[in-house]
Amino acid sequence: MNENDITTKKSVAMSNWIVGTLLALVLAVIACEIAGWPFLRQPLQQLLQDKLHRAVELERPFRLQLLGGIRLQVGGLKLSAPEGFDAPYFVDAHGLDLTLRYRDLWSLKDTDPYRIAAIRADQLNTYLLRRADQHATWQFELDDSGPPRPFPLIEQLAVNQGQAKVADAVTDTQLAVTFFTEEGAHLATPESRVKINGQFRKRPIQGELVTQGFLPVATQGSQSPPINSQGWLKYGAVNAQFRGAVYDLFGTQRVKGKVDVKGASLADVGDLLDLTLPRTAAFKVSAEIEKGVDQWQVNIPSAHIGRSRLSGQFVYDFAPETPMLRGKLQGALLMLADLAPAFGASQGSSAAKAHPGKLFPDESLDFSTYGRMNADIDVHLDAVDLGNAFKQRIAPLKLRLTLNKHKLSLAELEASTAQGTLTGALSIDAHDASNADLSPPPAPEWDIQLAVRDIRLEQWLKVTPDSKVADNKASPTKPSSPKPASTSQAPAYISGKLNGKASLQGRGRSTAALLKSLDGQLALMVRQGEISHLLVEAAGLDIAQAVGVLMKGDQPLSMQCAAMGWHAKQGVLTPEAALIDTPVTTVNVQGEVNLGQEQLNLKLQASPKNFSPFTVRSPILVTGPFVDPKVSLSPGPIAARVAGGVLLALINPFAAILPFLDPGSASEVTDEGCQQTLQQLKARKH
Repeated sequence: MNENDITTKKSVAMSNWIVGTLLALVLAVIACEIAGWPFLRQPLQQLLQDKLHRAVELERPFRLQLLGGIRLQVGGLKLSAPEGFDAPYFVDAHGLDLTLRYRDLWSLKDTDPYRIAAIRADQLNTYLLRRADQHATWQFELDDSGPPRPFPLIEQLAVNQGQAKVADAVTDTQLAVTFFTEEGAHLATPESRVKINGQFRKRPIQGELVTQGFLPVATQGSQSPPINSQGWLKYGAVNAQFRGAVYDLFGTQRVKGKVDVKGASLADVGDLLDLTLPRTAAFKVSAEIEKGVDQWQVNIPSAHIGRSRLSGQFVYDFAPETPMLRGKLQGALLMLADLAPAFGASQGSSAAKAHPGKLFPDESLDFSTYGRMNADIDVHLDAVDLGNAFKQRIAPLKLRLTLNKHKLSLAELEASTAQGTLTGALSIDAHDASNADLSPPPAPEWDIQLAVRDIRLEQWLKVTPDSKVADNKASPTKPSSPKPASTSQAPAYISGKLNGKASLQGRGRSTAALLKSLDGQLALMVRQGEISHLLVEAAGLDIAQAVGVLMKGDQPLSMQCAAMGWHAKQGVLTPEAALIDTPVTTVNVQGEVNLGQEQLNLKLQASPKNFSPFTVRSPILVTGPFVDPKVSLSPGPIAARVAGGVLLALINPFAAILPFLDPGSASEVTDEGCQQTLQQLKARKH
């Protein structure tokens, strides 16, 4: 055998060995492929444990296919929760089927998301827990120094039965979540559904969201088309319906649609969304919402709060450390009674029923919400109804509402009613209750600055004896205006242009506590006024004159001077000067009004200027609680000269309050009228 034959035989042998080896490898791969590579279960399990730093268990049956792509089928996948969490696992999936394509892996770049062809699970359970220190079960310590990858792109997803237990100590949340999804491009009508039931911020919550799949919401970019969605939510007494679109959930989290919300109070919505909203009467709101990268835009074409009808446009910027709400609040009508719960008044019952014997509510107000956000809102209301005691509404009303660092301010107040104006400001400094150095935190500080100018009393207040004529309310859509009185109508008990100022400060967590602490000054004056002749004679207890007025009919008397100056100290109002002077009688008011105790202790001393044989010279006492005052005669009659002496002592106090009233262009006339009255009293004294 020559050398060439030997070489040929070696070549053939080598070729046969290679072919045999390759054939053996192919057969081994085929065998492993048929068997599902069962020996790779433990190495794959260890790889996942090393990568995720969690205990991982791949349960049998285990089947891995590598030909034509990667497909992994396992009987179950269990991923443990991090140490320190009381949870049996983080994820527990059964009947799991995962499909990958090689071309997606080969073309993958460092910043690209993983692309998964399909994921299917018969059952998927998870525990989503977060402690107060912000540590959560969904946080992983990955050994990846490269740039973070976006959320994976999943082309097909199916979960027949999904459950999640959610416990979040940060938001005080306990939820049971169930979900189902069957979605992907291969389906003509994909659908995903998620339901929640449990507690959120210590209130029961339920809800459901139905959309065209979770995947488009989670994996599409900010430029992708929105996915139609609809859902409902019940939180305590709040019921909400949503119709719209959501997309890019793990990116910009865009939302656009319409929300209809109704409930017992707007404050409940504030608790749900972590906003500062007042406690109100029952409400129903329709809003168009759109969420951008760091802002919510909210357009409210219709909002019904009790009998109030409002609208508004707002922008909520949550990018700053303290979110900021800006916008404009408008409305055809605001019923002040619909905001009574914001000041502690009980809904559905009077304050007297909630607190027997008391008029002002002593329920502690919630100032803790003041730190949730800042705000700058322009308020422009066509009409404000103040209640049954008023004939005319305020129309219009403008003010600027700001909230900054726990301080609420209602400033630049401008209002018109009954041919006059109301101006002023109100501020509440609630302080930062989170300051641990202040225990207990200081009570909120109130500052009230109000002024009224030239408001016609007979048009504004119900001061007419005939209640049918006096109850001159406008239609719900238009501000009220006085009806022309008939010639037979009884005159108003009191009329004229009311002017006044209030400068008051106080502290308190409730309306009652505030009133109990009030300090400051209150002054009122009626210009060009008239008062019922019968009322004046009754105040002077002049029986003969009163009978005469009844026989010929009540006629108004002009008030030469009508002014009251009150000093407030720790909730007790004391008149520094208070009198009404007419051509026939001068009425002086003494005593005090205790706002904290809700007690009256007033004495009205009438000094008639004309002779009458049946005049009882006794002061009238008004005493007792606000809810049930008593009117009686003083047991010791006081002579008219004593009253004159008392009034004479009021000259200096009047000199103090007249500048405070600042009645404007008519000040000379008003000052002259009161000064003439005081000079006449002085002359009578001598």
